Amino acid sequence: MEIARELKDTSNALREFVASVLDRNLGVDWLIECGLPEERIEAWRRKKAGAEAQVMPMAGAEHPIFFAPLEDIAELLKIHWDTEFYAVFGDLETTVVFIRTLEKYLDPDMARRELFIFQKHLVLGVSGELRARIIAYRSMLEVGKEGFPRIESVKDSFGNLWTVGKPMRIKTNSTLRVGDVVEYIITASDPEQEPLQYRILGYKWESSNILRLVIDEKMVGKDGKVNLTIRSNRKFHAYPLGYDDRVVFEYQILPRELSFAKKT
Repeated sequence: MEIARELKDTSNALREFVASVLDRNLGVDWLIECGLPEERIEAWRRKKAGAEAQVMPMAGAEHPIFFAPLEDIAELLKIHWDTEFYAVFGDLETTVVFIRTLEKYLDPDMARRELFIFQKHLVLGVSGELRARIIAYRSMLEVGKEGFPRIESVKDSFGNLWTVGKPMRIKTNSTLRVGDVVEYIITASDPEQEPLQYRILGYKWESSNILRLVIDEKMVGKDGKVNLTIRSNRKFHAYPLGYDDRVVFEYQILPRELSFAKKT
């Protein structure tokens, strides 16, 4: 996997997981109660607003934590270590070192350099360890033991975002037409850190976590569904249909727009 993508996926998985734990333990107003100085939270919001000013905001806009520097994420772990984080990561000092490693290689100056092989292995090892611990903990919460691969987040090219903790089916309130193209970015992890396969139901399995769908006529309807699935390369899977996790995006899908205007 491309190192830049691995760094970004792991950083966002960590941000999303921290947000879900704090939401569970502090409530929906956890941003106010989290213990970070208000000016740091405001810095997240300013960065978010700046990013949204460059592109039109879509439904499912990202939470401000996705614009937080990793040093703030490490600080949140320190403040709230005794909630659930100790059970996930085991040792605070080691976890902070891992996060600082990600932060170092996310630095723009470092990102422009060609990495040595040992640096690439370091990034892959650290990111794999963090994501494996997160996915193993979530599996343990859901089924009482380490389980199958899990989807961590799915984002479509219209800005709709699914994250862990939301219902498996997300109603997007977006309207598409036959011929429209939608891209999905799926972030997922395997407890055994093996490669995963990704698929839109009805199409072939792919090794890329970025999937592309052209809307066709058979999908037309008020609640057109797109089933996004993942699986490991192992023999057995979580569901009888041969996948390990699934998220469904729903859209209103209309016929192709006429290419000429109706005469009056």
